[in-house]
Amino acid sequence: MPTFSTASTRRLDTCAPLLRALFCEVVKRSDCTILEGLRFTERQQELYRQGKSKLDGVKQRSKHQAGPDGLSRAVDVAPYPIDWRTQRDDVAARWLDFARVVLAVADEQGVKVRWGGDWDGDWDRKSDPTSDQRFNDWPHWELR
Repeated sequence: MPTFSTASTRRLDTCAPLLRALFCEVVKRSDCTILEGLRFTERQQELYRQGKSKLDGVKQRSKHQAGPDGLSRAVDVAPYPIDWRTQRDDVAARWLDFARVVLAVADEQGVKVRWGGDWDGDWDRKSDPTSDQRFNDWPHWELR
């Protein structure tokens, strides 16, 4: 049964307890890696400048930035391993399969999450949810 690496565990520990519990169960069903949890303002601004975030971290704060308890309400997670050099359709299929697992576990745990591949939450879990999105951030998961 897969478990998180030390680096992934360290990153996940910066997240709210509901996210930690969710992804500790997800990794048992689908191996994954935690890319990022808590973000400081400087990092958020860097991602905004690079076009990798729509939120500047000052006027519009990201859920990756610390809440009142000092923890992140968002986490970036990727299925593991993933080869970004493969055909786009193969990569997309891998992400969609992973998203289905995360959403199923979230449903079981009663945790309300939003995925960066389906910001508007209209995915039926069968079709391609990204077709109506203007900004796809597939690794991103946040508490609603």
